[in-house]
Order: sequence, then structure tokens, then C-alpha cells
Amino acid sequence: MNNFFSMKRPILISCLSGVLLLPACMVGPDFKGAPQQDLPASWATAVPPAVDKDALTHWWQLFGDNQLESLLEQAVNNNPDMVAAALRIKEAESSARIAGAALLPSASASGSQSTAPSSGFSSTSHGKWGLGASASWELDIFGGNRRSIEAALANLRSTEASAAAVRTALLANVASAYFDWIAAEEQLRIAKEQLDYQQHTYEIVVQRQSVGFAADLDLEQAKAQIASTKSTIPAMEAARQNARNQLAIYLGSYLDRVKLSMPSADVYNKIPSVPTGLPSDLLRRRPDIIQAEEDLHAATANVGVAVADLFPKFSLTGSVNTSAGSDFAGMFSSGKSSWALGGGVNQSIFQGGALWERVRQQKTATQRSAESYRKTVVVAMSEVESCLINYAQVMQQLPLYEEARRANREAARISLKLYTAGMTDFLNVASAQQSWLSSEERLVSARQSLRQNMANLYKVLGGGWDASRVQALSKR
Repeated sequence: MNNFFSMKRPILISCLSGVLLLPACMVGPDFKGAPQQDLPASWATAVPPAVDKDALTHWWQLFGDNQLESLLEQAVNNNPDMVAAALRIKEAESSARIAGAALLPSASASGSQSTAPSSGFSSTSHGKWGLGASASWELDIFGGNRRSIEAALANLRSTEASAAAVRTALLANVASAYFDWIAAEEQLRIAKEQLDYQQHTYEIVVQRQSVGFAADLDLEQAKAQIASTKSTIPAMEAARQNARNQLAIYLGSYLDRVKLSMPSADVYNKIPSVPTGLPSDLLRRRPDIIQAEEDLHAATANVGVAVADLFPKFSLTGSVNTSAGSDFAGMFSSGKSSWALGGGVNQSIFQGGALWERVRQQKTATQRSAESYRKTVVVAMSEVESCLINYAQVMQQLPLYEEARRANREAARISLKLYTAGMTDFLNVASAQQSWLSSEERLVSARQSLRQNMANLYKVLGGGWDASRVQALSKR
């Protein structure tokens, strides 16, 4: 008995699954798998080139950022939600063991000792010893207990899928917060570079004014431009700190312990491929779809549990008892022991229709689980399509933003050169520099949107987990 309750998970699952194959009657419907879904053959949106679908399991490696990989590892090991998910798996394993225990005999032992005066208030007394043991075994003739095991195993797999969903969301959230920090750093760098350029422009205006070539208006406009750029810096610094703070939450840590360094430009501007695969692949990859299917399996098995309660329950019982007087040594003497073996049957006759109503209730729960499964598939398809639409949009915009940045930068250089030569007014210089700053910011935002969308796309495709990683959680 002790070995059964302490056995490791693979042995537990094998033993309990083997029990379900025993050649005996099991009432109730057998689970035939989730309902077939009429999925489209391909995605509606033109998808980017696919890579090896196995890359979905380690999608963050496609970014080539060692710092990102380190953050994700910390989050998986320390995040409170991941720890709670591991504990829920352990709870589900215990529930499966409890369900399996119903197939085994139960036994108990008892002992007693009493002392009483020989008569009245006599100073002499005599004692009596007694020992007993009993055992019982409910025969699972109609498979109610085995259906309970089937439901418990489905609930265990559902819990594992739930933990996988926590993992996929956590990985995407960590990556998203990290990308927010990179974008804030980039925005801050651009603002400081623009501030230096505007300061240089201001010095040119001062020089021209000193010789009467520039009006006071030019000087005030140059000052206003510098002040305007300076005013954006505190918000950018706050955004950078907020991104670190959000990372700290996901890492299960604190803000002052999150140390980051800016990766090189070729790393944070990298655009990895997306291993989209086919729509049908979602049914095997998305943990929430797998969880919905296992919930449907458990609900189907519970119908069998309810149906089995309509049938008689058969049991075998046995007991051994022995007793002795004051002399404990005579406990096992001839004539002092007794034993009994027997069998029993228990059939519910009337419970006000509760048993039949429980069957109808479980069948309704199964229908509800089937609809939940269908909704989960529909939502999953929609989420992937939305991410692909956003991905395609940003990929079309990105080269245009890069060209706009290049052209505006060149226009700012030319306008300042013309102003220095007295061939244009300062308004053109200020406008060109503002356009340059805006195009730099739009490009950073576009790249950030692309990185965010990539992380979200990997999540909705069910990336970032496999069965071995999730099962390893329960061994923590």
C-alpha cells in the first residue's frame, strides 16, 4: 500500500491506465476524442516563411539574445504563478492516487484492554484483552471506480495543460516587458541624440545672431525646440523603469535586482521567422485546446461514474477476532479466536430520482464541455489570424519607416546647411528636425510593435513548452 501511494508519476500513470484496460464491464460512454472541427486548410492571411516547427518549443532562441534567454529561465524558475502551477499538478497526482485506491481492499485493526473489580467494590480485579482485524473489498463490477480513475487521469492531463498555458503566457509576457525596456532605451537614446543636434543648431543660431544674420525669433524657436525635447526625457526614463519593474514581477524578484544591459543593434533589430504551420497543428500545440479536450474527457468519464451508481454494489468482507483474560499470553489459545468471511450487495431503491438526475447532470456537463472546446478552438484560430494580420501590416510599414527616417535625416542636414549659408529661414530647419525626430520615433515604435507581435504570435501558436518540461514541474 505504501509503495502505491509513493510511486513516481510515470509508474502511477502506467498502473492506473492499465487498470482501465481490465476486461470487465464499464458502464457509461467511452471517450472517442474531441469533436472534429471544420478548420480551414490554411491561414487567411499570407504568412511569413516558416522554419522548423520544433523551433516553437524554444522560440526565444530565434532572437539570438542571450540576455532574453537568461530572463526567461529566471522567470520559469522563480515566478509565483509557475510555482503554483507545479503545486496544482502535484494536487492532481494525489487525486489520481486517491481514485486508484478505491480499487484496492481496505483493512483495519483494533485492540482493547479493560480492567474491572471481581465483585462490587472488591480490592481484587480481573482484566480482559481483545484484538481484531477486518478487511473489505468493493468489487468494481460495473466500472464506477475505473471511470473515476479515468476522470482523475484526464484532470491530471488538464492540469498539466493548464501549467503549459501559464508557461507560454509567462514567456511571452517576459519577452514583451523586455522589448518594452529596449524600446524605452532606444527612445531615450534618440531623444538625447536629437538634443545634442538641436544644441548644435542653437549655437549656430547664436553665432548668426551675433553678426546680425539671425532674428530673435530664430533664437527663441531654437530654445523652444530644445525645451520641448528635454520635456520628453523624464517620461521616457519612467517608461524604462516601469518596464524593469514589470520584469521584476514576472521574475518573482524586485526592481533593484533586475540588471539589464542594452543588446547590440543587430540583436534587437533582428526579425526571426515564424513557424506557423497549418491550422490543424493548433489542436496539438495550444495548451488551452489540449486542456479543453481533457476537460471534455473527464466530463465524459464522470457520466460513467453516475451511471454506475444506478447498479448494485458488491463487496467482500472478512474479520478475525481474539480475546483473553488477564493473561495476555492466552490471547491466541484455542477457543479464544473467531473469524468470519462474507459478501454483500447494496442496491439503492429510492432516492427521489437523485441518481437519474445526476446522470442527466453529467451528460449536460459533457455537452457544455464540448461547446467550451469548440469555443476554445475558434478563439485560438482568431488570435493567430489577428497576430498574422498585425505582423503583415508592420512588415509592410517597416521599410517605409526606414526610408522616411533616412530622407528626414538628410532633409535636416540640408536645411541646416542652407540656413548656415543664409539660403533659408529657421522655420524650415526646425520643421525638418522635428520631422526627423518623429520618423526616428515611429521607426522605434514600429520595431517595438513587431517584436511585441512576434512574442504574442509565438504564444498564440502554442510555443514555449513540451510535455517533458511541464511534467518536470511536479518534481520540484
